[in-house]
Amino acid sequence: MTAGVLVLHPWWGLNEDVRASAERLRREGYEVVSPDLFHSRVATTRDEAQALSGEVSKNWQSAMTEIEAALEKLRADRVAVLAWSMGVWFSWQLAQAHPDRIRALVSYYGYGEFEPGAKLPPILGHFAENDEFDSVEDVRVVERKLIEDKHVVEFHIYPGTKHWFDEPSRPEYDKAASELAWKRTLAFLDTQLRR
Repeated sequence: MTAGVLVLHPWWGLNEDVRASAERLRREGYEVVSPDLFHSRVATTRDEAQALSGEVSKNWQSAMTEIEAALEKLRADRVAVLAWSMGVWFSWQLAQAHPDRIRALVSYYGYGEFEPGAKLPPILGHFAENDEFDSVEDVRVVERKLIEDKHVVEFHIYPGTKHWFDEPSRPEYDKAASELAWKRTLAFLDTQLRR
């Protein structure tokens, strides 16, 4: 059995943070594909990121087509999707569209939409305690709904952190929280894809 990870970038684009994480996964022996939904454009300010992600939101079907094409490139038997922020919504949609292919989701500060009875693989979620986009209360509501719907879910809140705590290029980066999240991510991927 071979294992692969589809990596979906946040609203900054396919920047060095994302590329470095993809490379770390390759060093762990995973086949990795990371589609570039912004087509070589990378944001460095929030205004730029909002503009680029807004374009993708307007044409989300086109972005989903690109993501599905990236999934097809993965030759691995077992596949997980690891995503940050903007990419998380797409990852949950993809998992529900391909329940036979997606074996696990790793979501960094974000969650997707799902209806009761939806098919979702096991989910590992990493969330900031002080997130301006998703409050801890909202995260716990989603977690409860998932559990009530009999999904396998493991959500972690990282004390004192903010949105983007996992991205070294951001001022919100929290090294300790990021390293702990990565350790949990590798253990989760190993359990879901290799055992």
